[in-house]
Amino acid sequence: MSSWTDALFAIVCGLVGAFAVRATQRWSNVAAVLRGVFLGFFALCAIYGVAAVGLFRYFNRPVTFGVLGLIGNATAVRSSIAERLTLPIALALVLVPLIFLALAIWSGRSRRATAALFTLAFLWVVAGWLLHRQLWKEQQPVHLWVSPHAELLRTTAVRLVGGQRPSFPKDFPPEDVAEFRTFGGRSLPTKFHFQPAPGIARPKNVILIVLESVGTKYLRLYGSPLEVTPNLDREARHALVFDNIYAHASFTYCSFRTLNFSVYPGLPWHYAMLGDGRKFPGTLAGTLRARGSRTAYINNGNLDWEDGRWLLESSKAFDTLVDYETVGCPTLSSWGTEDRCAFEHLIRWIDEKPNESFFAICWTDQTHDPYLLGPGVAPIDFFAGRPQPPFAKDLSAYLNVLHETDRQLGRMFAALRERGLADDTLVVVTGDHGEAFADPHQQRGHAWSVYEEEVHVPLIIWNPRLFPEGTRAETIGAHVDVNPTIADILGLEPDAEWQGHSLFDPEKPNRAYFLAIAGGDVFGVRDEEWKYVYDVTSGRESLFNLGGDPDEQRDLAATEPERANRLRQRVAAWVTFEDAFLWGREN
Repeated sequence: MSSWTDALFAIVCGLVGAFAVRATQRWSNVAAVLRGVFLGFFALCAIYGVAAVGLFRYFNRPVTFGVLGLIGNATAVRSSIAERLTLPIALALVLVPLIFLALAIWSGRSRRATAALFTLAFLWVVAGWLLHRQLWKEQQPVHLWVSPHAELLRTTAVRLVGGQRPSFPKDFPPEDVAEFRTFGGRSLPTKFHFQPAPGIARPKNVILIVLESVGTKYLRLYGSPLEVTPNLDREARHALVFDNIYAHASFTYCSFRTLNFSVYPGLPWHYAMLGDGRKFPGTLAGTLRARGSRTAYINNGNLDWEDGRWLLESSKAFDTLVDYETVGCPTLSSWGTEDRCAFEHLIRWIDEKPNESFFAICWTDQTHDPYLLGPGVAPIDFFAGRPQPPFAKDLSAYLNVLHETDRQLGRMFAALRERGLADDTLVVVTGDHGEAFADPHQQRGHAWSVYEEEVHVPLIIWNPRLFPEGTRAETIGAHVDVNPTIADILGLEPDAEWQGHSLFDPEKPNRAYFLAIAGGDVFGVRDEEWKYVYDVTSGRESLFNLGGDPDEQRDLAATEPERANRLRQRVAAWVTFEDAFLWGREN
């Protein structure tokens, strides 16, 4: 049932190769070369077939061209691969293509062998297809039957012919695009919506903590039964906790653009700030630097992944740029080093000039796959006495690293108090996106979907003087709103090129928009308690009421057609505006 499409792919490739060789038989040398080329290609397919097993075990679905295109600096992924390169897979990578070639040579000398293999493969396809139709939906994950070879070739062909840019209906009301305009495009006077209590001064320092691959799914602060982040839970007593904040896409470089430049990350066919000649928006760091604050960007990962370093240097917003090579610790994996090192460097940097105001972004990395603990850190069994969840080994490693990162967060909060900086420092904690472990949906990792486990992220705004008792807010927002919100708290005018809204603005639409960048052209919106998802590639739409269905299990699109249509219009307005905005053609 799971391999009939693989057999069908092999049959089709074999027939194409056989006809090509037969058509050139009169030119024996050409036929021999063609046969060698096809056998080489098929051997590579055999190698990829083995690799696809490991890739499926990780992603829980076949790899697409889009995923390969997201890898960027391929050397960074070697630790993730090495963690899953088992001895059986390593042996299979060598033996399977050799066995294939031996079978191909043997069957090529015997018409009976060829006929027997072809018949066996044909019967396998028919039997698998019949079983698939009868039993698949009830018993197996929906992606397991897809041929990894065919899916990679299909998505590559779609990308090459330009099919990755879908068209959206334009039947939305023109006023729907208003919420996406920049501050300058709204032509409204600047108004500070956040007002401290009488006699309470606004903070002068800011630390923005971005936790790699950390959504709300496994945080007790957001309803998880697991006690993974005790320090963050405790510090929430002196913070404003937002319950409904979203990453616009569950991929780091998308969140990187939004959290630094306060614009939506772009669309799958044109991501924001790709050197298209447009002026970069201002940054919060740049605004505060111009007002005399020290600024630093501290990351224990690789700033040369994608174009992070180039964007930060081009912004001219930071006095100090630090990544895993300069943070002062040995490399832990190909992705970077321990989160401990980033927080220790942050504290040392503050201590260099303790009397000067500062703005720092501390972007962690250790909670990225393969979730390696630092030397000497003992793991905790978070599932003791509980049923084992899917991908228990990986999830346990992830939770342990997250617990260790939380310990370093606790050290940072303690350091601010010891230095008398707590009341004057605004600490903002969010995640760049979530991480999925096939619970409650089938996808694994991130970038695949817009389900809650991938895009719902924490937002905790901490300051003991502003929030002495701690409070929560149900406002719906997203990463594009983070810098306008911080500026509002500080009493700073937002940059004219920023999109988004202050989360304290009572006129802010109670919505958030997001997209998937690896699993097809999937777009969505959270509007009040409703969440709408539109898969443009397949034409399928889904509608969930998160108030009664937080795990997105009951699709109400068929029973709420008017609501689904209205939210489809809002998604279309967002995509249409952004497409024009990225090319400087918005109106």
